[in-house]
Amino acid sequence: MKYSLRYTFPILFILTYAGCKEKVTQEQLINAAIEIKLAQWREAQIKSCDDKILEEAEKYVDSVLVAISLETKLDTITKPEKPVKPIKPAFKEKPDSVVVEKIYKKGG
Repeated sequence: MKYSLRYTFPILFILTYAGCKEKVTQEQLINAAIEIKLAQWREAQIKSCDDKILEEAEKYVDSVLVAISLETKLDTITKPEKPVKPIKPAFKEKPDSVVVEKIYKKGG
C-alpha cells in the first residue's frame, strides 16, 4: 500500500502542473465565445436554407403528381349515356259532347 501511495502523489502533482501550464487570457475566451456563436449561427442558417429548399421541392413534386393524375383517369368505368326519349303514343280523341254557351251576350 505504501508503494502505490509513494508514486501516486508525484504523478498527480505532475498532471496538475502540466494542466495549468498554459494561461488563458480574456481575449482568447471572447474569441472562443465568438467562434461558438458564429458556428451556431451558421448551423441555423444552413438549417433554414434546407427547410426552404425542402418546402419548394415538396411543392414541385406535388404539382408534378397532380399533373400526372389529371392526365390519367383513375375511374375506368364511364357513365352510361342518357336513354332515348320514347315516341309519344297517339291517343284517340273522343268527340266533345258538352256544348258550351257564351257567358257574355252582346246588347243585353
